[in-house]
This record gives sequence, C-alpha cells and structure tokens, in this order.
Amino acid sequence: MLFKMILDGAKAEERPIARGFLKHIVAGFACGLALGAALVAGIFLMFSHLELNVPFVFVAAMLLQFGPIGGLIGAGVYLSQITDRNRAEAEAPQSDNDDEDRPGGGTKAPVTPAKAKPVSRPPRSSPLPAPA
Repeated sequence: MLFKMILDGAKAEERPIARGFLKHIVAGFACGLALGAALVAGIFLMFSHLELNVPFVFVAAMLLQFGPIGGLIGAGVYLSQITDRNRAEAEAPQSDNDDEDRPGGGTKAPVTPAKAKPVSRPPRSSPLPAPA
C-alpha cells in the first residue's frame, strides 16, 4: 500500500526512478533476510552440541533485524547509481572550447614574481645561559 502511494504520488518522469528505488529496497530487504537466515543457521550449527531452547519468536526477531539494514543498503546502492556523475561526464563528448567547467575570472594583469626574501642567519643558540 505504501509503495502504491509512492508510485501514485510520483510524476510521469519520476515514475521510473521511484520504481527502481522501490525495487532496490525490496531486493535489499530480501538479501538482508537471506544473510540473516544464513548467519542464524550458522550460529545454530556452531552451537549444535548445546541444548538451546530458543523460542521461534526470538529466531524471527534475529532474522528481521537484517532486513531493514539490507533495504537501506539497497536504497543507497540505487541512489549512488542514479547520482553517479562520473559516468555522465565520461559519456559526454569533450570539446576543446568548453571553458565552463574551468575556473575563470580574476585579472588580466601579467604575473610578476615576488622579490626574494633576504636570507638571514638563523639565531645562534647555546645550551649555556646567556652571560649577564
């Protein structure tokens, strides 16, 4: 129901982005549950020689902790894909007269080098106290 509301609220040009975003959230949630199931199964296999009386509710709670984390990771992966600027710059043709991306402004005055600072002798130091 929430996903339907998100898709209905999106404009026509935003709909593919919202759909991909929701797909990545669901896929991340599913991957998180699968990873959680594998880890919980591994924990139970490691402690198989112990007598564990763990209620099913606690096992479900352990599994459900991994789902939202996976969903957030899936959303982050999708957002990093759609906001990747390096790919757009690589696909755009480079022209020699494109000065918009370079820094500009400033003055047209010629560059004059600064005068060199005279080299002075470093102060002499001694471990002995100064004479009075």
